[in-house]
Amino acid sequence: MIEIVEIRQIGFARWAELYKAYAEFYHVSMTDQQLRTAWSWLDGHETELRGLAALVEGEAKGIIHYRRFLRPMAGEVGIFLDDIFVCPAGRRTGVGKALLERLEDVAKAQGCTVIRWITAEDNKGAQIFYDRFGQKTRWITYDHKMSGEDGLDKK
Repeated sequence: MIEIVEIRQIGFARWAELYKAYAEFYHVSMTDQQLRTAWSWLDGHETELRGLAALVEGEAKGIIHYRRFLRPMAGEVGIFLDDIFVCPAGRRTGVGKALLERLEDVAKAQGCTVIRWITAEDNKGAQIFYDRFGQKTRWITYDHKMSGEDGLDKK
């Protein structure tokens, strides 16, 4: 049986273990300070970041981070799914589906009209799973780094 709980119920140590594994999947290293900052955001921070965890026999096997966002052109509010991660031992057991279904319940309860997320172009395994839950869009994502690391000539 899969139980979905608020993410803070699993504690920092287990959350950090899962989140670091998620970051490693995307070849991103995280410092202890970055982990502590992200964890602090899950406690009523102005970003309104929230999280859920999936427990299987009492052990956290997956996490999800999400936040509300405004949709000005639609006059609506949506949920942005920032991160979803299921540890390898929890994959293909319904953990990801249970997390997304609970997020759908949250979105409906809050009057949100869409759940939106991004994934890496080469993450084909996740895309197969996501294709059962959502529809790919035609939108392309851009980042502009305030540090100037993107090398854009702003003339």
